[in-house]
Amino acid sequence: MGIDINNQGLYLNDAIKKILEEIDTLIVNNETLHKEEINLDEALGKVSMEEILSEEDIPGYRSSVMDGYALGESNKENKWKIVGESFPGKPFNDLLKKGEAVTISTGSFVPDNCFSVIPQEQVFLELLNGNEYVFKKEKSSNNSWIREKNDQVFKGEILIKKGVKITPGILSKLASCGIKTIKVSKNSKLGLLITGDELVKSGTARKRGEIWESNSILIKSIAKNLGFEINEIQIEKDNYQNIKNSLRNISEFNDVVISVGGISVGKKDFLKNIINEIGEIKFWKLFLKPGKPFAFGLINKKIPYFGLPGNPVSAAITFIQLVWPSLQKLEGITNIEFPLRIKVKLNSDLKRKKGRPELLRGKLFVSEEGEFMADISEEQSSSKISSISNSDLLIEIPAEIDFCQKGNLLWAQLLKRNFL
Repeated sequence: MGIDINNQGLYLNDAIKKILEEIDTLIVNNETLHKEEINLDEALGKVSMEEILSEEDIPGYRSSVMDGYALGESNKENKWKIVGESFPGKPFNDLLKKGEAVTISTGSFVPDNCFSVIPQEQVFLELLNGNEYVFKKEKSSNNSWIREKNDQVFKGEILIKKGVKITPGILSKLASCGIKTIKVSKNSKLGLLITGDELVKSGTARKRGEIWESNSILIKSIAKNLGFEINEIQIEKDNYQNIKNSLRNISEFNDVVISVGGISVGKKDFLKNIINEIGEIKFWKLFLKPGKPFAFGLINKKIPYFGLPGNPVSAAITFIQLVWPSLQKLEGITNIEFPLRIKVKLNSDLKRKKGRPELLRGKLFVSEEGEFMADISEEQSSSKISSISNSDLLIEIPAEIDFCQKGNLLWAQLLKRNFL
């Protein structure tokens, strides 16, 4: 495990790996993944707990690619008498005789013994003896313009695998194959604890030294944008016993416990000791800026606990980097999603004090040459949420770097809209 030599915490990737391994063990030992069967219209954003195969070919019949005419076998005159029509929901079910055709529209059923559709712009029509006939133009194509009966889905095709998050496209595909219900994992109940003597409810009067509490709505909103609901929020002053009681209550009625604040090394940072009383801290501190005071552990050997820093930016970043992948794992997602990483060119020189890896906030733009460029945000304080809410990127700065020249390439994580 990659740990800083001065005991400053785990590197971010090592911390993610350790948490996911712990949760894997937790899932196996405690069978924490529970499933329920629900209707498709309730399944958006849920995680599939079954593999579903198509029981038949879809659409199940050959259909026309174009508006035009479905032609039977040609005759000596190379003309076809129009004997009917085939439209969506109103197919022409008879067989075509030699020299017969039917008017057909896009997506409509093609008669069984018809092997060619000709687009309407490649024919001309004539009225002969009271009957309408189709004639090919000289420059008509030889394309059949017919989709096979398994053009959309073939029988036995995997429609969705187990452990996949359900998207609108997946729902549409399932519905088009006649699927009405699906087995999904039940959402984890998330409990949130906010601590701090200085905190007062937003909108109420405050005294000198107090601040309006905002981390609860911050974490709740990020979680909701990522598809998770905070089930319970408790806010406590820095009192050891009250915090301990709150953690016990939250862990009794929730599947995951998250705290914000009280996890550093101050006199009133009680959470590390409290968790070790009612459970176990698996690791404490990240070798990362911002986000160093972070803890992961288990309460009662079965409830994952995440201790986030009290500064809003640090709380938001550690939630995205560490809590989000963990919640996906707890939902049964097979391919866990992380922030999308791209390479960007710095639009200015960067000077900093080397020591810890850093996630710098930045703005993304595209140069005239089509290159991804990054403006480093002037405000990098972890206490100001504007430093991340007004940013598009988290620019990854390795620990050993103290200077980067304008134009240098660096990896950056894209803060998509669903994060904040």
